[in-house]
Amino acid sequence: MNSKLKMAIVGAGVWGENHAKIYQAHPFAEVVAICDFDYEKAKVIADRNGIPQVYSDYNEMFLKCGCDAVAVVTPDYAHADISIAAANNKKHILVEKPLATTREDVFRMLDAFEKNDVRVMVDLHNRWSPPFNTAYQAVEKGDIGDVCSAYIRLNDIKWVATDMLPWW
Repeated sequence: MNSKLKMAIVGAGVWGENHAKIYQAHPFAEVVAICDFDYEKAKVIADRNGIPQVYSDYNEMFLKCGCDAVAVVTPDYAHADISIAAANNKKHILVEKPLATTREDVFRMLDAFEKNDVRVMVDLHNRWSPPFNTAYQAVEKGDIGDVCSAYIRLNDIKWVATDMLPWW
């Protein structure tokens, strides 16, 4: 591979900075832009992580930054419109979970993804969560025999999305 995947990030919160660090450390990726409605917040992350372009309007960023793909790491309720705009600009998308907060938004998103022939992935990063990682290690070591099927359920409580995260 001769060229790096040019990533843009929408959302300058905790996960926006985590995504910036991960992509900047990857040998085949580079972050070319970050966007947040709070320009100064995005600028701080850009300065700390060597991101050359900063925007407060994701539509402008999609048009100007030259990215190949975008990470959508905003509050859940904002995923749909940003992802649809990215798809309409032919950008591949990694969106934090959940994909959307309403059934209608999911269908609007799917329509845009299919119409624009972009790849989309929902980021489920629980592989490092202790219960998930412990189960993985037990399977890898052969501690529980040959695995034919597995089911793990992760519950969350509403206050994480409504009170814990500083979205307002």
